[in-house]
Amino acid sequence: MQITRTTRWQLRLNSLAFVGLFLVAIGLLAWLSQHYDFAQDWTYNHRNSLAPVTRKLIAGIHKPIRFIAFVSDDAALHERIRRQLAPYRRAGHDVSLSFVNPDLAPKQAQKFGISHSGQMAIEIGDRHRVVDNLSQQGIANALMQLSRTGNRWAVFLEGQKERSPLDTTSSGLSRLAARLEQTGLHVQPINLLRTPQIPENTAVLVIAGPQTDFTSGEADAVVRYVEHGGDLLWLHDPGSLHGLAPLAKALDLSFVPGTVVDANPELRAMIGIQNPAVVPVLDYGPSPITEHLRIQTLMPFTSAIAQPAGGKTWQGTPLLDSLPKSWSETGPLKGDVKYDAARGDTLGPLVLGETLSRKRGDGHEQRIAVFGTSAFASNAFIGLGANLDLATGTVNWLSHDDSLVQIHLPAAPDIRLTLSRTEAYAIAAGFLIVLPIGLLLLGTLVWMRRRRSAR
Repeated sequence: MQITRTTRWQLRLNSLAFVGLFLVAIGLLAWLSQHYDFAQDWTYNHRNSLAPVTRKLIAGIHKPIRFIAFVSDDAALHERIRRQLAPYRRAGHDVSLSFVNPDLAPKQAQKFGISHSGQMAIEIGDRHRVVDNLSQQGIANALMQLSRTGNRWAVFLEGQKERSPLDTTSSGLSRLAARLEQTGLHVQPINLLRTPQIPENTAVLVIAGPQTDFTSGEADAVVRYVEHGGDLLWLHDPGSLHGLAPLAKALDLSFVPGTVVDANPELRAMIGIQNPAVVPVLDYGPSPITEHLRIQTLMPFTSAIAQPAGGKTWQGTPLLDSLPKSWSETGPLKGDVKYDAARGDTLGPLVLGETLSRKRGDGHEQRIAVFGTSAFASNAFIGLGANLDLATGTVNWLSHDDSLVQIHLPAAPDIRLTLSRTEAYAIAAGFLIVLPIGLLLLGTLVWMRRRRSAR
């Protein structure tokens, strides 16, 4: 092609036209980004967007949700908060965000209990909660508290040496109690000898591993509570029923004699368990409580529930099944423990947890959950595996907060990159030496070719 003065002008005009059209395209994209919002999250478990359980929680709240950010008048800060809360506004039918400068509106800040700038108030109806950060877990906890209606109690029976929600030792239930308080349930221990009537606002009655016998009057009070439609969590430890035989009869269930042990040494070694009486559970039943559990739960020193349970009155649904290489050991848990059918051992798989439900005449569905151990919810074990999710999910299901059953936010397994020294050196050499030299050689080669063609 012969380069003339005319062609040079044409090439310049083409370049100017290209730059002009490119700027117009960029301007149109900027305009579209202001009028249309599209986001895609490709991270594991969508951890940069709302978890499915959080979206389910927001969708289940049929009242307006107001986010009120008490921050200074900083446009950049306001925009950052808007971006962080945008997924919540997209997930709900009526979710709003407003900003208040606490220095200029001290009365409004005092009304919501704001103690310092940077806090967020979340309001549903006439109730509100204050969060100190915009983490999804913190906001989800606040929404759970606000979505619960009324002053409802999780009542823990005491007086028979049960595990206590006030006990902070390894055998206590204080960590479970703290989680229930976060989700809006008031945890209240009661002694039936001092308070013969179970409070009417009891959402869930909890019997957590009694060690001494209930009196006949206390057992009758529990049975009356169940007969009148009360929801119950019964954590039974292996051995005696401790005076609760009338309750077992009312629920038409019985427990397999002995303590369940697991004979899967490879699995126990992989999880880091030495005691065969700490039973790993990988198989879950079809229930809203367990449908999102993806990792193991640990059931220490547990009895099994005889099947079928519930009889004709109750609909029983097994929650947890031990593995096939397990059995209920009726002998002492010492030395080399082996299955012995002649002694009365029962071969697995065995049911370690079960829910019972029935429809009452008023249309209310009564719910009961029974586990063969109280230790799985203790401070020593509740942080292992999915034990905390199982315990809190069970209480939420019993309190008929089905949308809150699986509100745990899964952690991402890929947030840490571990490299050996050789791999680190190879990556550093690639980016700091090989890549720059390669780009330099490539640029030199292109320059030499163009210079030759210009001659």
